[in-house]
Amino acid sequence: MHNLLTFWINMLIAHFIGGIFMKRQDGWTYEDDICLSETVLNCIEKGETQLYAFDLVAEKTNRTPAACGFRWNSNLRKRYEGQIKEAKLKRKQTQGIKQPKLSAAIPSVKPYAPEIDIDQVINSLQAIKDQLEGMRVTIANLQNRNAELEQQLNSKPSDVTEDMKNLLEIIRRAEKLGLTNKEKPAI
Repeated sequence: MHNLLTFWINMLIAHFIGGIFMKRQDGWTYEDDICLSETVLNCIEKGETQLYAFDLVAEKTNRTPAACGFRWNSNLRKRYEGQIKEAKLKRKQTQGIKQPKLSAAIPSVKPYAPEIDIDQVINSLQAIKDQLEGMRVTIANLQNRNAELEQQLNSKPSDVTEDMKNLLEIIRRAEKLGLTNKEKPAI
């Protein structure tokens, strides 16, 4: 009893002391929080999604994007509300400046379409036709083999029926010799 009591006292002490002095190994560090917040703010400013920012931070910190999103939404977003507004304003300002379209600078180019040679088409179709004929022959052979096997199965008595016949014959012989008990059981 004393050992059991000592065990539980030690467990409680370890639990309370461990809870006070121990820190999670996978907890977010100050540097991780800074990396996450700067990346999210940069992505907002550039017009990219927060999900993209979470993917980037996940690679840097060896966490999942979901963990990064949870950390941002549960802890950091409130701290950076002012910077988020500034980043959104910068995004609107940069989007307000029209960038020259690349399509206007590049002359129109027709997409490349290889010339189709009629002989190649004919050869391809002939090869497909040959494959189809080969498949038809294979199917016919398999159907014939299947029919043969079904015929063998139906014409040949099964081993079970042969065994049953032999057993019945042994019982009949035993009855003739008087080896079986012909009395009916009392129920």
